[in-house]
Amino acid sequence: MSDQNRSEPRAQLKALRAEYLRKLPERFQQLDRLVEAVPLEDPGPDRVATLNASLSLLAQEAHKLAGSAGSLGLAGVSTAARDLLSLAERWHEHPMDAASKKQRMSELVARMRASKDEPGTDAIELSTTGSRKIHIVDDDELVAQQMLTWLLEAGFDAEVYHSSSVYLDTFETLPAPQMILMDVAFGHDEAAGPDVIRQLRRRLGRMPAVVFLSVHDELATRLAALRAGASRYLVKPVSKTRILELAHEFAERRDMPRYRVMVVDDDKTALQFASIQLEQSGLEVHATSEPLKALDTARDIEPDVIILDIVMPGISGTELAAILREDRRFDATPIVFLTTLSHQDEKTLSVALGGDDYILKPFDADYLTATVRSRAKRARRLRELLAQVSPD
Repeated sequence: MSDQNRSEPRAQLKALRAEYLRKLPERFQQLDRLVEAVPLEDPGPDRVATLNASLSLLAQEAHKLAGSAGSLGLAGVSTAARDLLSLAERWHEHPMDAASKKQRMSELVARMRASKDEPGTDAIELSTTGSRKIHIVDDDELVAQQMLTWLLEAGFDAEVYHSSSVYLDTFETLPAPQMILMDVAFGHDEAAGPDVIRQLRRRLGRMPAVVFLSVHDELATRLAALRAGASRYLVKPVSKTRILELAHEFAERRDMPRYRVMVVDDDKTALQFASIQLEQSGLEVHATSEPLKALDTARDIEPDVIILDIVMPGISGTELAAILREDRRFDATPIVFLTTLSHQDEKTLSVALGGDDYILKPFDADYLTATVRSRAKRARRLRELLAQVSPD
């Protein structure tokens, strides 16, 4: 995607952040009111429901802030909101007395206010999907040149690097790739490639798709590549067809299928942020902030992927997933949960009720788009195969 084409979504994200900052003081005042409403006295049997309802409302608001603030570059606000969410959810388990817990909540809201003006505009990451940049890292010059020729002829933007150590040292100065074709062995080092990717992942926290190439097909070598973060593993000699298939899958050319995605989130800021990221990567996005209307929307558009927030009023994401799964039309439709929650029991429940993936807010833009495309591609293929078997 050209710089000019990318400028519009960047402007949209900047405007979204500015509007979010303008309304943030009102959100903090709402949090103050919710904290104040939490009862201090030891609740009797008839007051437990009142306390739980108060904590639930507080948790819902903290949940929204943790995700949307983090996505828009306000890390301090997001972290404090996440701590507030955890305290509200674990109120009955926390060893502090009620007054101390309530004081801690007020301190967390104060921390949000103090950190809202922190620098962060540049921290809003726009998915780089669509750049078609590919790095080939292989010390076999003939193999590297052959892959380079295939990719350039197919319209991809590819470059070759013959030294794994030089690539490691200079990676952060290079144009960001969508895919790395990395040999496993360099010289006498039989694991140089995975070691480089492992170090880069440890240093940067995230990496594009990595396809390892090797003359070995043993389980141990494949396992080492997988643990280093391999997206795919190819045994040499590699074919032109397979290299181009992977390039189309991970570097995502503009002529990729326009998959339909339905996003459901009652937090309109988080919903708009996710929609901008997905749309600029070429996906057809249908967004709704009204979860109770999601079933009708899904039946109308027949999405390739459904993204659901978990904490929503009226109906939770897990409940909505269970209802969607009752409709045979959505048997093969992947459901991805997008939420700030990170409890193991929530993950287990999400899978049990029909979820296929679980992404935490604030999410990495490239990871979200890559996950959605990968899920959509497999789902569409499955539907096509089912249609061939049962044409009626």
